[in-house]
Amino acid sequence: MHYTFPQFATELSQCFTTKFVGVEALTNNEGALVKSAGKKRIADFSTGRFCAKMAMETIGIFNAEILTGTGREPLWPQGIVGSISHSKKLVGAVVSPANKMHSLGLDIETMGNVKKEMWNLLYTAPEQKFLSALSNKELELFTTLLFSLKESFYKFQYPITKLYLDFKDVEVNYINETFRLNVITKLSYPNNIPLKLLNFQWVKFEDQIISLCYLNKL
Repeated sequence: MHYTFPQFATELSQCFTTKFVGVEALTNNEGALVKSAGKKRIADFSTGRFCAKMAMETIGIFNAEILTGTGREPLWPQGIVGSISHSKKLVGAVVSPANKMHSLGLDIETMGNVKKEMWNLLYTAPEQKFLSALSNKELELFTTLLFSLKESFYKFQYPITKLYLDFKDVEVNYINETFRLNVITKLSYPNNIPLKLLNFQWVKFEDQIISLCYLNKL
C-alpha cells in the first residue's frame, strides 16, 4: 500500500510504500548493481528505486535511471535532488527540482531499536541529559527521533561535502518544541548554503519514524 505524508514541504514530491518489489522495477544497469546481493538488499534497493521513480514521475521525469556513487549514494538525473530510505517495514523517497532545493535527506526508523546502552555512541552529553529527563512513554519516541534526525542530516550533507560523519559530529537541540541542529565538527560548505535556514520535519506512522532534512533555495 502507498502512503502520502502531507506534512512534508510542498516543493517535494514523495512516494512511500509498505509493499516491497523485486528487480522488475530496475533497469539493466540498476539491476547489475545488486546482481550478487542477498534477497533483502535486492528488495530494499529495488523498492527504493521504485519509490524514487514514482516520485519523479509526478514532477514530469519519466524513465529515469538511478545508479550509485562511490559512497553508495543514489545518483539522481540532472536537475533533480532526492533521498531514499527504508526500514524493514516501510520504504520511501522524496525528490525535488534542483532549482528549488539545495539537497534532501530522508530517514526511516523503527521505534524501539535504539537501546540505552547505545547512547554513549550515538548522543552527545546534552542530548543524553535531555533524554534522561523524559518519561518512559516519551523515551521510545525521542531516542528514535534524535537518531533519525541525525541520519537525515547526514544524508542531506553527503552530496554536498562527500564526508562521512560520526553520530556525535552533530547535536540535536529541542527548544520551544522545535528541533535545531548544531554542527560540531568543521564542515566546508559553499557560501550559498545557509545552514541556519535548515529545515527538519518528521512524522510518526504506526511504529515508524520518518524524518526529513532539507534546505530551500532562496
